[in-house]
Amino acid sequence: MNVQKELNYVNRKLNITITRITKPYGHPNILAEFIAGQLRNRVSFRKAIKKAIELTEQADTKGIQVQIAGRIDGKEIARVEWIREGRFPYKPFELKLIIVPIEFELYMGY
Repeated sequence: MNVQKELNYVNRKLNITITRITKPYGHPNILAEFIAGQLRNRVSFRKAIKKAIELTEQADTKGIQVQIAGRIDGKEIARVEWIREGRFPYKPFELKLIIVPIEFELYMGY
């Protein structure tokens, strides 16, 4: 795949820098994509959340709160489930909080 043609930079110079993330599960965007991928593969949502928390603890994070909302496990009534581990303040000015909302669709084959 030619990146310059994909980005319409044929007549311009394009520099791409790839950096390696040392602790990827310390970044909330990567963690959210991990949970979404687990749910797409039909893993139980509790197992996906607990695995994400376990991976985050290995990345030396002080605290985490994971929240999943919607029709969880294909139930007819939508609900909100969340799990909190470690130090997670109620007041947002105590720590630097990173909130990553991610939306994706699951199609249950019933």
